[in-house]
Amino acid sequence: MSDNERPVEPTEQEAPRRGASAQFTVAASAGAEAAMRQAMDPANQSLAEALRLSYRVLQVAILALVVVFLFSGFQQVQEGQTGVKTFFGRIVGAPGDEQVAPGLQPFWPYPVGEIVLLPQKDAVELNSEFWPKFPQGANTVEEATNASSPEEPVRPGRDGSLITADGDLAHVRIAAEFTVDDAVRTLDEFRPDALRDVVRKALQRSMVQVAAQFTLQELLESRDMPVEALRERAQSTLDTMKTGVKLTSVTIPEKIAPLAIRNAFGRVQESRENAKLAIEKAQQEANSTLVGMAGPEWAGVLDLVQRYEAELTRGDMAAADAVMQELGARFEGGTNVGQTSAIISRAQAFRTSVRATLGKELGRLNGLAPAFRENPAQLVRKLWLDAVRQVLASRSAEVVTAPDAGGPVRLGLESSNEVMQARRQAEVERRKMQSQMNLQIGPDRFQLGSKQIMIDAPGRRLDRNAEKGFGRD
Repeated sequence: MSDNERPVEPTEQEAPRRGASAQFTVAASAGAEAAMRQAMDPANQSLAEALRLSYRVLQVAILALVVVFLFSGFQQVQEGQTGVKTFFGRIVGAPGDEQVAPGLQPFWPYPVGEIVLLPQKDAVELNSEFWPKFPQGANTVEEATNASSPEEPVRPGRDGSLITADGDLAHVRIAAEFTVDDAVRTLDEFRPDALRDVVRKALQRSMVQVAAQFTLQELLESRDMPVEALRERAQSTLDTMKTGVKLTSVTIPEKIAPLAIRNAFGRVQESRENAKLAIEKAQQEANSTLVGMAGPEWAGVLDLVQRYEAELTRGDMAAADAVMQELGARFEGGTNVGQTSAIISRAQAFRTSVRATLGKELGRLNGLAPAFRENPAQLVRKLWLDAVRQVLASRSAEVVTAPDAGGPVRLGLESSNEVMQARRQAEVERRKMQSQMNLQIGPDRFQLGSKQIMIDAPGRRLDRNAEKGFGRD
């Protein structure tokens, strides 16, 4: 211990230190270092082997992850699907050949690349957009109709409806099928999960426009026109939006009037159908009557009659006579004009018979004319006596003579059997003659009034009962 190193005297606060019990002395030499390395070599080797093994495992794992990552870009495209390949979100592929085909498609894995797929065909239904909410407990349209009342109107926001061209309301359901013709255009504008909503909105918008073009009756009764108009408008809307979608089928499976008026509307529709059937039946009967009366070419005959009426109304007698001549030529020609031809034939036969009878009577009157001019009273008495003789000469005539003595005379007359038989025979002959006249003229003949009889000129004799027609002054 040197002079500078003085021992420190312990104070009252510090306890005296305990003496050393061991002393280490390290002798630095080459042999000791080699011994230390030799002692540590097994541990280092074990650690190195472990690190080497871990590194190999890590390399294999990284390689496997790289392979899995690369092969994760392979995607199976099923039948009925279409889509495109995107590289960092941009559609890639040769122009016009961007769409992928069904089968296994290799491509860059996500997020570097992605194969975006969507169905080639799909369908949508609009069941609530234009359909009313049924009352509680009603499951069918009939039940809902019976449960509704005019005091419960259609409420916007709760009941779907359409406004028609005549201001009425209507309810419809729509079903549509569509295909993706251009997946590039579709996926360039829309997300795959938004395509069905786009088609639904296009159909909904188009149905509102189509309903405004038809009345309620036309919308409910027409089967094809509203559907075709809906398909065309919806397709035009989809083309304008560049969706790449084509509607393959559009139907309106159900369409009804508002529930509150459906019963009354049904009765109105039934009345309209009955009226339509009645009109069709009347038209058929009219055509049958016209064909029967004027033949297959009745339209030409009717046109001539209408022209004749028009000329008479205008007062053009010359034109009316010309039309009547043309009408007569058609009636009396060889062309069959139905019952009119038969009536004209019988009339001509009767005219011939009347002319023959009148001609015979005219000859007799011409023979009596000189005697009448010479002594009219004598001729009249002679004719009267001839008439009496003719009457008394009849088999049915009975002569009764009474005495000239004054006073009342009571006669009891009873015809003989011969006379009664003769009267019956005369009645039969009269009826037979009447029947022959009916065959010549027809049972529905009519008697012309004085104003309807024209001499050598046409008159307006078109009414069968001679109640409405009139002649010309």
